[in-house]
Amino acid sequence: MGYLLFIGSAAEREYRQAAAQGERAAAQVSQAVQGFLALLRDEQTQALARMAAGDRAKLEELRGHLAGRVPELREVRLYDEKIYLSETALLGESAFVILDMVMAARRDGISPAQMLMLDGQPGVGGVVALNGEDGAVGFMLVVLEPEVVTAQFNMTLPKAGYIGLEQSNGRFAANDIKHFGDRERIERGTLRLPVASSLFKVVIPKSGQSALFGGIPRLVAFLFGAGLLAAGLIRSRRRTRRELPLTDTEPDVPVPAPEASDAEFSTADRAAPAAGAVQAPLPAVSLSDLSFDADERRRERSAAAEPVALDASIFRAYDIRGVVGETLDAGIARQIGQAVGSLALERGAGPVVVGRDGRHSGPDLAAGLVAGISSTGCDAIVIGAVPTGVLYFAAHEAGSGSGVMVTGSHNPPDYNGFKIMVGGATLAGEDIEDLHRRLQAGDLRTGEGGVERRSVLGAYRDRIAGDIQLARPLKVVADCGNGIGGVSAAEVLRSIGAEVLPLFDEVDGSFPNHHPDPSEPENLADLIESVQLMNADLGVAFDGDADRLGVVTPAGEIVFADRLMMLFAREILARNPGARIIYDVKCTGHLDTVIREAGGEPEMWKTGHSLIKNRMRETGAPFAGEMSGHFFFKDRWYGFDCGIYSAARLLEILALDERPPQQVLASLPNSVSTPELKVPMQEGQNHAFVREFQQRARFEGARLSTIDGVRADFPEGWGLCRASNTTPVLVLRFDADSAAALEAIQEAFREQMLALDPGLELPF
Repeated sequence: MGYLLFIGSAAEREYRQAAAQGERAAAQVSQAVQGFLALLRDEQTQALARMAAGDRAKLEELRGHLAGRVPELREVRLYDEKIYLSETALLGESAFVILDMVMAARRDGISPAQMLMLDGQPGVGGVVALNGEDGAVGFMLVVLEPEVVTAQFNMTLPKAGYIGLEQSNGRFAANDIKHFGDRERIERGTLRLPVASSLFKVVIPKSGQSALFGGIPRLVAFLFGAGLLAAGLIRSRRRTRRELPLTDTEPDVPVPAPEASDAEFSTADRAAPAAGAVQAPLPAVSLSDLSFDADERRRERSAAAEPVALDASIFRAYDIRGVVGETLDAGIARQIGQAVGSLALERGAGPVVVGRDGRHSGPDLAAGLVAGISSTGCDAIVIGAVPTGVLYFAAHEAGSGSGVMVTGSHNPPDYNGFKIMVGGATLAGEDIEDLHRRLQAGDLRTGEGGVERRSVLGAYRDRIAGDIQLARPLKVVADCGNGIGGVSAAEVLRSIGAEVLPLFDEVDGSFPNHHPDPSEPENLADLIESVQLMNADLGVAFDGDADRLGVVTPAGEIVFADRLMMLFAREILARNPGARIIYDVKCTGHLDTVIREAGGEPEMWKTGHSLIKNRMRETGAPFAGEMSGHFFFKDRWYGFDCGIYSAARLLEILALDERPPQQVLASLPNSVSTPELKVPMQEGQNHAFVREFQQRARFEGARLSTIDGVRADFPEGWGLCRASNTTPVLVLRFDADSAAALEAIQEAFREQMLALDPGLELPF
């Protein structure tokens, strides 16, 4: 009995700590909200807005005033006093949300602050009535970057296991904005602490909940949800949880009992104002009295982190990549933007499209990049958080073929970087080094470029669905690995006719479930189990920026990319006989045979998405691929790598075959092979080792290729040793007709590698 009391006491202490943390979080978010709304009500802001309402030429003066106080300013819009009587089409994608805000401002003078979608991107918005001597003359909508609020909700995970920030208007299911911990482990419901003058609430576990006890395992929770999704019961709920913010156009959906219970709400919650109401109007204050001082916050952030110096090591073979806070920050991003903008202007290849993945450092780096591009006089088109394939799509559709994706790809969460395309050519090798030399020499343009925001996810989806429709439905589990693919993968695959069960599709730059690298077998374990338990036809997985694809079957087999290339090559060569098909040095020797038998011309090339794409441009090849899961379709597409589009093409081929997908994939030539094996080394040592290995390695009876490392092709199989261009490791792979042949090839490599460096710890 005493033991049970001890446990209860610990749980209560954890709850009290969570409650205190929740109150602090609500106060921090409230400070940002109050400062934002005070700025809207400020006498100078009101005066400028009234003048701009009567003379739209003064709108830029109003924008400048607001941007000077809040650098995170996204948009300012002025509406006529009768806007609430107008057609909703005039208000764009969040029409009903904006109308709700206008009606609240008409009634109370100012609306609650809330998240809304504007031009396809979330932002924090507020509407204020503009009152003249004769009554209301109009309304002003101001939208800021979401970080104004989310940066204030920067919590450590409480022992109670969960703390979250959500938005609720009282009519629809709550919409998650940001959270820490696993909500599935909460057993006794939650308490919601309201943030004054907003639709935001801080969510904490109810008393007695301990993170150490109970809870549904992550995968089981997903499978239960996926089963309901398959039955069509929570399709809308999954969509609203993923997309910020929830709009009034979304249908109401059932809420699970633990969340819908009246007992879940606190007394303060019951007394909170309704969706359209606000507390007593805030008094007008002078700008100097604002509690939200963006300049001060910027100074505090700058003082906390010293600027990073430009480091030559970030300029890699395929892209620019580094560790945030060590070799990358917003200042470095701005310099990269200056170099890219200058290059684009020289080549007549503007504007430059900018996108980012879901990493926590993405918004700051993207903002710095855009500032650098526009400072050269080059225009920038900002498309927000999207998969890399969407960035490439937008760059081609914009006409210039220029774009920069801020992404760390499959690297750990503290990494980030830039994939760069100018005039349709992906920068690699010397072109990347030239950016560094340009910065060192100060060879940079200056000017005032424009910045435009666009939403392109819908056009991207429609472009794919307009070309691909499955001949028969297939049931697919799609593992987004908490990467940016979660914003569109399931939607795109559903649009072509697939039944999709999403796994880990909530974007989280800390990648809490597994590392987003489908080329590593351990990262596919949850997907394999999900496919088997849900009786799906196939499982697909994407990396952090969704430009790579991994595939598993219900039998638990991982279908490596070189075998998928066989399927793609046969389909493309049937319509393009004699065409060249390019693959990288890590692919199986069977691929060469399959391409030739299908009437194509195989070419083995260096590993690297940039190198492969540029080789395709040089040769006019309609298709290429890499063992890592990059697939490049020029046939019916644009020639760039996109994991989501590749998945659509794969499903198209499988749906045309009457056999089960697993049987189709099993029929592809196979061999005994290893995945990519990696040997960690110090930075730069991997390249030095491979250079010496190329000089000294001798493999009797093998055909050697040294275009990228050392590949030795024997009659019964092959082995490869190369230096990674993204991380300081040696990459090895072995493939043979039998286990005995594989071991013999591995032994030959082991002997020669250890002769060069006896201290190597080889994983084979």
